Order: sequence, then C-alpha cells, then structure tokens
Amino acid sequence: MQRLKQSKKQLYKEILRFLLVGGLATLTDYLVFWLLDGVLFPTFGVQGAAAKTALLATATAVGFCAGLAVNWLLSVSFVFASAAKKTKEHRKRQLLLFCLISLIGLAITEAGVLLLVWLLPQITLFGSTQFLGTLWTKWIAKALMTALVLVFNYLGRKFFVFSQHNII
Repeated sequence: MQRLKQSKKQLYKEILRFLLVGGLATLTDYLVFWLLDGVLFPTFGVQGAAAKTALLATATAVGFCAGLAVNWLLSVSFVFASAAKKTKEHRKRQLLLFCLISLIGLAITEAGVLLLVWLLPQITLFGSTQFLGTLWTKWIAKALMTALVLVFNYLGRKFFVFSQHNII
C-alpha cells in the first residue's frame, strides 16, 4: 500500500491540533489531580510516607485517565482526521493501541512524578511552598513529565495508532 504523503503545512496543522487537544486533556488531568491531591485527599488526614505516596500515585493516575478520555474523543474527531473514516472494528483496535501507548505514558508519568517529588527539594514560589493546596514540587514534577509524555504520545499515536498504514 502506498503511503499518503503529508505536506509540511498539513503536518504543522496536525501538530497544532494535537497541542490544542493535548492542552484541553492536560487541563482535565490537572483539574482532577488537584481536586484529589489538593482538595479531597487532605481531608483523609493520612499519615506516613507510604500512604501519602499511594495517594499521590492515585491522584496522578486518575487525573491522567480523565485526560486520556478527553484526548481520545478529540483525537479521533479533530486531530487525526483519517481515524473518523475507519470501520468500527478498526476503531476498536485503534482504541486498544491508544490505551496501550497511554498506559506506557502513564507508567512514565507515575515513575517520573514519584521520583522527582522524592528528588526535588522543597520549593518556595511566590512566598509559598504550595499552589492550590498542593506542593510546588508536585506541580513541577507533573509539568516536566507532561512535557516528556506529550512527545512520546504524539509519536506513538501518529506512527502506530492513527498511521495511514494498516499496522493494526
């Protein structure tokens, strides 16, 4: 099967749409993360490093999954136009591969956030160690991992999930 060539202009537009969708998904991710880590979980009064690490991992995973759902819906309808033209069976396989790539991205995010929160010193910005009830170190770790996983996700989705080749 001959590959359909994509012009630079088309590629730039696709990347711009991907960043827009990624931005909305990231806002969803961060909002859910904040609601859990900054609002709900502190009411539990949890003590101990292991329990706090488990709650951080949970908030990170749930936020990531909420953002993932937004990303899938918008990627299929807005970013990768060819996806909307596929059969129902092909879309199911795309969703499965999308979730697999996203699970790898989640593992990278989880490991990175937990490692960075452990490695980074306590950070004070604007006279506070927290923003919206969550430590700055968590926000910074999450932002760094978001940037890294953004690149991983784009490449994985472009070349495997929404590729013009029928690899799945």
